[in-house]
Amino acid sequence: MKKTIAIFGLSALTAATVQTAFAGDREWATVGKVLTGVAAVHVLSHALQPAPVYPTTVYAAPPPVYLVAPAPVVPPAPVYLPPAPVVFYPQPVYVAPPVYVTPRFYAPPVVSFHFGFGHCYAPRRHCR
Repeated sequence: MKKTIAIFGLSALTAATVQTAFAGDREWATVGKVLTGVAAVHVLSHALQPAPVYPTTVYAAPPPVYLVAPAPVVPPAPVYLPPAPVVFYPQPVYVAPPVYVTPRFYAPPVVSFHFGFGHCYAPRRHCR
């Protein structure tokens, strides 16, 4: 109750320092200021409320206790492995890569261009 009275007193004190509004003088600005004040009072009233108290005592059954007898000790059985198998692989066959031999009379192709003036009418002669 004391907090509620303090909130109303604080809001009355802040309302006393606010300028009075005149009719026709920025009505929407005045409405916005009033609504902002109402929202601020609402937030303050919720901020000053005490936190809810929940019961912290919880009763639970104790966990069951299980007694387990130790397992009997048995020596492990011996493991016998057969000998490793003998595998014979055939000897690899060597294959030589192919060899290419060009004949002696082979001449590489020759590409040539000739730019001359006119046409040469002499048979089998080059025009210079």
